[in-house]
Amino acid sequence: MDDEVGKELEKVSGFRPVGPRAEMGTAILVLAEQGFGRNEIARRTGIPNTTVTEIARAIGVKFDRAQTKQALKARLTDLKLAQMGIAEGLSEDLTHARIMLRTATNRRDMAFAAKTISDLARAASSLTPALTEADALEETKDWLVDFHSQLSAVREEFEQQHGVALDSDEARQIIEQQEETPNGES
Repeated sequence: MDDEVGKELEKVSGFRPVGPRAEMGTAILVLAEQGFGRNEIARRTGIPNTTVTEIARAIGVKFDRAQTKQALKARLTDLKLAQMGIAEGLSEDLTHARIMLRTATNRRDMAFAAKTISDLARAASSLTPALTEADALEETKDWLVDFHSQLSAVREEFEQQHGVALDSDEARQIIEQQEETPNGES
């Protein structure tokens, strides 16, 4: 709908019709939350980069590289999990194909089952992500960051509950008393 007509309707009825720009805004918001950057959103939606920027600014979407990187990392993890799920399904299909091979009664069925096994094994192998040393290191870093956060939360909770620093002598006494008292009773 023409913008002038929309403005006129708004004056007369107090109602402004939703236009394609609102639909673009929804698409931009959804894709940005999934971790896509400005250029990728423009490419996927066919909306010019400048329009993506204008609409994003209007709806409060910011393209922070750190946020985009984190969302993209989560998306890649989801994709790897989906890929692993497909590989598991192929492994189940492989089991059925092996049963077909064992129960084949003629050469044609046997050849068909053997070819199926070969194709399924190749597909499952290519879809099963290899865990590289870099992946293992990144996973370990993530675990350590989470562990640190959990320890910090426990420390803060203890200090709020007892009003003393966790590394103080008073805290050691409190902890020793709790260990001596069965079920944490005071």
